[in-house]
Amino acid sequence: MINKKTFYLAVLNVALMSGCANQPVVITDAKSLEKVATHILSESVYFSTLFTTCSALGGDTELDAIDIQQNWLNENTTLVAAADSYYSQQQANNAFTYDGKTLAPTAIRLVLDARARATDELALAQRSPANKQKTCQFRLAQISGNKLPLANDPLIAPYQAELLAHVPLDLNIADAPQLAGGLAGTSQGATYFTIAKAHESSCTAAYTLSIVNQWPKEAYANFCGEKAVSVITCEWGKCETKKL
Repeated sequence: MINKKTFYLAVLNVALMSGCANQPVVITDAKSLEKVATHILSESVYFSTLFTTCSALGGDTELDAIDIQQNWLNENTTLVAAADSYYSQQQANNAFTYDGKTLAPTAIRLVLDARARATDELALAQRSPANKQKTCQFRLAQISGNKLPLANDPLIAPYQAELLAHVPLDLNIADAPQLAGGLAGTSQGATYFTIAKAHESSCTAAYTLSIVNQWPKEAYANFCGEKAVSVITCEWGKCETKKL
């Protein structure tokens, strides 16, 4: 016969095994963490653009935008700084130096895409002054409670602790991602079409990003899909290419 102690231990072991089986398995490898860090930075730029765009409308909308942005920063600054630190480490081999700044084409494209996402969502250019205010007030009202912390995002939550191990001393996230160098794309310079045309046939989903257009200086990055493959810097139309 099985005594009570043995029986209870057996039941406890089954319960523990069942509980463990129901827990999601999170593999915190470098690629997974970089993907989550990228998502956090994209969300940071997206929300920053929402706040800045709505704040520019003035009045009560501006006050609300400033207030909610501060609440958002209070909740998320540490996590965004950690994500930026980790992202910078992982993108180090895809970076280049330009005008004293260390830049990564993927970071600049991230900023460009996240800003466009926020701008397209608000679509203020298509609205009347009154509807601009209403649109911003409606969107700002949604950013509260459990919608404030990025850590509540199910894509981020399982990796939060791992990313927070990379928190830097400097928690200034005004220019996150740092590898964007405060840039978010620019108009196409004189050499753009020559570079883009030459790149078109090199791979599928070819894309040329205009980084700097300050004649006689220009800078571009060629992508194949989401991957940056080269950086082209030009002066007076004479260009040099760096493979990434």
